[in-house]
Amino acid sequence: MALTGTWSTLLLPLILLGAGLALANKHPWDEQNDRFLLRHWNYPRSEAPDGTYCQAMMQHRDLSGQDSNTFIHAPAGSINSICSLGGRPGLPNQRRSVAPFHLTLCALNATSHAYAETRYHRRVVLACWRGLPVDYVKHI
Repeated sequence: MALTGTWSTLLLPLILLGAGLALANKHPWDEQNDRFLLRHWNYPRSEAPDGTYCQAMMQHRDLSGQDSNTFIHAPAGSINSICSLGGRPGLPNQRRSVAPFHLTLCALNATSHAYAETRYHRRVVLACWRGLPVDYVKHI
């Protein structure tokens, strides 16, 4: 049975409104994953003159003043997969990566107020929510 007259003119705008709202409604875990990637992801690793990588990255990512931050140098898909097949369960809502990653730890020197860089090739532990990483816990 086909809708006619007033019903069809009312139904179409409601369907379009619902579809628009569904597309505009971004999930909160996506936003937290976006913040995680902004804070901890740098792939490929940005080039900077010796000794200035951490200074530049911490300033560029608006993280200046933090004691430390770790950047992961791998494709976003590889990092996100830690919260599914690329990781093993740890503490509740945490996953340990199966594979090691290239990392840069930027630590603030309290005396010089400059960031020092230390590079690692380690596995990582991430906090996950709804299958996506939302926080960097540590490297192991």
